[in-house]
Amino acid sequence: MINEALVEPAQRAGRSLWRTLDGGVGHPVYGPYVLNASGVYQVDFELALSTPRSDDFACATLEVTTAGGDVVLADRHIRVADVSTELRRFSLLVLLRDNMRLEFRVAVHNDVELLLDGDPQITRISAILDVAPSDDLPQYQADLAALSRDSRRVMSALTPLSLRDIGKVRLGRAADGGYTCIDDFSGFDTAFSFGIKDDISWDCDAADRRLIVYQFDHTVTDPAPSDPRMVFEPKSITRYSGPHTQSLSDLIRRHDKALERPNIILKMDIEGGEWEVFDTTSEEALSRLGWIVCELHYFQGLAERDHRELTDRALQKLSRQFAAVHVHSNVWGGYSNIANTVIPNVLEVTFANRALYALAASDETYPAPLDQSCNPLEPDFYLGTFAF
Repeated sequence: MINEALVEPAQRAGRSLWRTLDGGVGHPVYGPYVLNASGVYQVDFELALSTPRSDDFACATLEVTTAGGDVVLADRHIRVADVSTELRRFSLLVLLRDNMRLEFRVAVHNDVELLLDGDPQITRISAILDVAPSDDLPQYQADLAALSRDSRRVMSALTPLSLRDIGKVRLGRAADGGYTCIDDFSGFDTAFSFGIKDDISWDCDAADRRLIVYQFDHTVTDPAPSDPRMVFEPKSITRYSGPHTQSLSDLIRRHDKALERPNIILKMDIEGGEWEVFDTTSEEALSRLGWIVCELHYFQGLAERDHRELTDRALQKLSRQFAAVHVHSNVWGGYSNIANTVIPNVLEVTFANRALYALAASDETYPAPLDQSCNPLEPDFYLGTFAF
């Protein structure tokens, strides 16, 4: 548990946070966490300035430690210029070969007050280490060559094709929240926007193209109550519809005009829930979408059998109806090395309905001219042609 002698509760944008105490001595500490599996782990901290600062200096050090804090496994130094009054994510990677008892620490410097997330996230991003697999590893992880080949096969469903007769356009704000989309709005009158948080810049740009935007997010209140072009419901998108949930299938059934050319487009960023949504939505329903732009999460899960099979099923289903025509990595998500196949953990992908668009093989490299790094302080991951 976080050290309450060095922090006090705080609220920001409806989230429960901790504020470090100006002049407090020591580290706010999270943990201990006992990890029983070796592998590569990613630890994600979220922090922000309590009040705006115009100067720049070292303000904090993030650490992942063991042995009661005596051994530092990974650290990262943070400057005032790296943070703002909005929460930002900072990640550390650690390689664990044995069972370990970990603590995460935030050392605050120079009398700066910071806001901290109360629960840093730790994710096992790869079970594959640079040592020979032990005898007790499951066969699926022990055969590294097969795991590497299968990773590339799954990812090959996202190798982009090119649009032959139509261009692309960026919708939404600069950096995180904007997407490279297909520049085609002919015949479309409806857009679904799943996952909006505090950003409706994509929705506004879509509405400016004469679309009614149906917004769904269970974590916020109506972000544009006076704009008749946007219809908001505080529901999460899942496999079924209920009092607090909404399925994609039911939405398509409700808004599809049953014309030869689909009248609906989709933007989706639901923090990993997209795999279940695609897996449980019928191909017939999906075919009634003209194009999709979607943030796909947790590719580090390809090292885990169950998530790998879910990802594979969803991508194969999509590939029968759609082709990827644009890919862009989200640098906030980091990347993983799965049996020497290096994959971004989070990808923004634009899909074109194969029945609507002429497609061809592509030699375009990514990031492309319309792309912008999701973190303005870091360059984009270079994906090349993203061919596997």
